[in-house]
Amino acid sequence: MKLWNRCSSVFICSALALTIVQAQSSVRRATGSRAGAADAQKQSENLLREPLPRHAGAQAPPSFYSPEGLYQHIDGGADIYLLYGFKNLLHQDFKSGAAELTVDIYEMDKTEDAFGIYAAERSPGYKFVSIGAEGYRDKGVLNFLQDHYYVKLSGSDANADGLLDQFARLLSGRIGGTRTLPALLEKLPREHQVPHSEQYMRKDPLGHAFLAPAYVVAYALGKQESKLVVSVANNAQDAKSRSEQLAKHFKESGECTSAPELGEGGMRARNSYEGRLIARTQGRYVIALLNPPENGAEILKTVARSLP
Repeated sequence: MKLWNRCSSVFICSALALTIVQAQSSVRRATGSRAGAADAQKQSENLLREPLPRHAGAQAPPSFYSPEGLYQHIDGGADIYLLYGFKNLLHQDFKSGAAELTVDIYEMDKTEDAFGIYAAERSPGYKFVSIGAEGYRDKGVLNFLQDHYYVKLSGSDANADGLLDQFARLLSGRIGGTRTLPALLEKLPREHQVPHSEQYMRKDPLGHAFLAPAYVVAYALGKQESKLVVSVANNAQDAKSRSEQLAKHFKESGECTSAPELGEGGMRARNSYEGRLIARTQGRYVIALLNPPENGAEILKTVARSLP
């Protein structure tokens, strides 16, 4: 009985010690998380410090939204932001004379994620402006991308457009960082590329989850439009697996044949609802061209040569 009591005491003490250690670890994680959120909020708030264009005055203190609370601000539209690594949102209203201005500064996890959500909401037909890495405007709206931020400005009153431009350029200067699109896009062929058609897709490129994430760019030759997809895998083995899944899909839904003349893992495929496709691998990338033009094989090879 005494031995059992001693063992029980040791077990209880060990369990208590483990519980205390786990609790302390949880407190440290929670404290670190709160400190990180506070730092992010302070950094975002500093972007809107005075002086501001046209002596614009804040109508209320800034509102901050975390990933858990984003639904409170954009109910029904939060999912896609969360998909692209949303971290923090600063929302604040300003007024300058009769003009009213709303500022939303979305901080994303990575530069490519900021580009991804920005590109998901733009259209090639918009009026683009040279602010940040890229920006576009419409009456009463000016949105731009820079580094890992996606900034959305909206205003009312006839004089708001000029104020939007001034706010955008001020914020761009304060954000700093990179003012370029993701580096991989610079490696893709420019000839016949549809301007501002580039996308970074974290879900279902060409309708296939196994190709994500991927860059997608449209090309137009006459009336024919093609889509170039560069699927970014973790490594060469993962790229090979993605390529095999793509081949399997076309074999089951149409036809797919090996095409070694296209390069490593080359294939030619087609089905009734996606049309024709040619593809190959290059290191950790799967390169596919949907509805390829006559020089599609050369486009694949050009892209493959440009990728690391």
